[in-house]
Amino acid sequence: MNLKRLEHLVAVAEEGSLAAAARRVHLSQPALTRSIQTLEEEAGAVLFDRGTRGVTLTAVGRMVTERARRILFESHCLTRDLTLVRQHEIGSVQIGLGAFPAAILLPEMLCALHRQWPKLRIATEVSHPGALLDALRAERIDFAVIEHSTVPTAAELEVRRLPVEPGGMFVRVAHPLAGRAVSLQALREAALASVVFPPETHERLRKLLRCKPGEELPFQVESNDFRALTHLAQHTDAVLLAPVRAVRDELEAGRLMPLDVPEMPVVPMQFAIVRLAQRTLSPAAKRAVAAIVAVA
Repeated sequence: MNLKRLEHLVAVAEEGSLAAAARRVHLSQPALTRSIQTLEEEAGAVLFDRGTRGVTLTAVGRMVTERARRILFESHCLTRDLTLVRQHEIGSVQIGLGAFPAAILLPEMLCALHRQWPKLRIATEVSHPGALLDALRAERIDFAVIEHSTVPTAAELEVRRLPVEPGGMFVRVAHPLAGRAVSLQALREAALASVVFPPETHERLRKLLRCKPGEELPFQVESNDFRALTHLAQHTDAVLLAPVRAVRDELEAGRLMPLDVPEMPVVPMQFAIVRLAQRTLSPAAKRAVAAIVAVA
């Protein structure tokens, strides 16, 4: 079985139709059909059931497809590692970050990398944890930096925790709640703003704010554009939930101040560097990881 036919098998399995799979692998549909038929002859078994609504994997097809994905993954890793050997110390790195890690770590990390390795090509993607984990598994990024609580337990992932970051609630100096002790009830009635949280974080915040069963979290603005969120908090009565380090410049300049909420403990936030366990990091990616650890 050659790798191209295995790629064709995976494409048909994931697309659910020969026409869509043919477009994906840049073949005509008859050519793709012949490739699948040849693979079935080599396997000595039917891999797909054909129907009016598309194709579905047979039991044997599911087994072969699962093995094909692993074979293709190893093949891609081999090709990539050989490229790394040829490139030596020059290369590129693709990094995924959640909105909070990006706000805290990304600026200093980029400066450190660019100062030390100005020829290094760096691409970053800021998104929510689920999308970044999908991108990691698809090998579109080298590693992701996301909230540790959102990382699933999986043998395919290698996780490195970063130090805990304290968080809090922040408002402009002239905010009606500024300068006094704020109750959880007053906080729940305020216009809260923060990044787009995954369900796990939503549940943790519900407990911290002591929301009643069925009561929604009172976030009026959720955005992964953290710069826009800080601008909002500086110019409106929105209450910003964020790590302390993410608003350090605004606090030092007096544009924002922390809310005093005696009933609510410090909001701890822990981030983690997540990568594929069986994938060798490039020299560039290793440098990026080291820079993030140093900044954290």
